[in-house]
Parts: sequence; structure tokens; C-alpha cells
Amino acid sequence: MKKILLVPALLLSTALSVLSCEKSKPTREPDPYIDSIQARMKANEKIQFEEIDRKLEAHAKAQKQYIFVRLLVEEDYGMDTRRANFVSGIQDITHDLCEDEKAQMEDLIISNYLSSPDAKIRNGRVKKKEMFVFGSYAEASEKRNTFLITE
Repeated sequence: MKKILLVPALLLSTALSVLSCEKSKPTREPDPYIDSIQARMKANEKIQFEEIDRKLEAHAKAQKQYIFVRLLVEEDYGMDTRRANFVSGIQDITHDLCEDEKAQMEDLIISNYLSSPDAKIRNGRVKKKEMFVFGSYAEASEKRNTFLITE
């Protein structure tokens, strides 16, 4: 009879140990140091992604530039030679011009002047060429008007 009592006691102790194991799962006490490190890591990650987004947006939205070409020309008026400005229109571009593109634009303006009636009649010559590049149309217009408007 002792053996019969021993089996239920053994089952009871096994059941109690299983129940006590389930309840004794280790719970993590909040550690302020680890929590602050995790919070800083998340904040830095967010800042880095925002910086990447800002740079991508700035790169995608190309800056416009406004350019024009001014030629200082010389024309014959009988016994008199006069200098004048020949100024192109303002053009907006969305990329930086390489040296070849700048040279092509200047050459186009020079050929436009040389094929004009004034240049043909008065034996026009180009003495100087300048290209102006601005970040806003207002700045470009203001500078261009200094060559076109005399007081």
C-alpha cells in the first residue's frame, strides 16, 4: 500500500513543479540605460533616413539656372566706328552646362549676330563675348537690362 500512495504524491509534485515553472518565466525589468540606447538608435536611424530623403529630393529637383550671352560688337558707320551690345534672350536650363555646351551657345549667338542685317550692312565684328549665369530669372533680367537700357 505504500507504493500506491507514493505514485499520487509523485504525480502531485510533478504537477506542482510544472505549474511553478510556467509562473517563474523570467520577466525583464526595464533597464533605463538599455532603453535610452535603443531610443537614441531609433532617433539616429530616423534622422539618417530623413537626411537621405532630403538629399534625394534636392537631387531630383534640379536647380534651374538662367543664362544669357552678351556680345560687344563694333560696326562701321561711314567714317565712324561704333561699339554696341548684342544681347541674347534669357534661357532657363535645368542642368549645369559643360564647356562644350557653353561654347556652342556662344557660337550660336555670334552666328545670329553676324547673320543679322545690321552686321551685314555695317561690317559688324564681335570684339568680346560674355556668358552670364544666374540662380533666378529676376537677377538675370536685372543684369541683362544693364546692357539694353541706357539713361
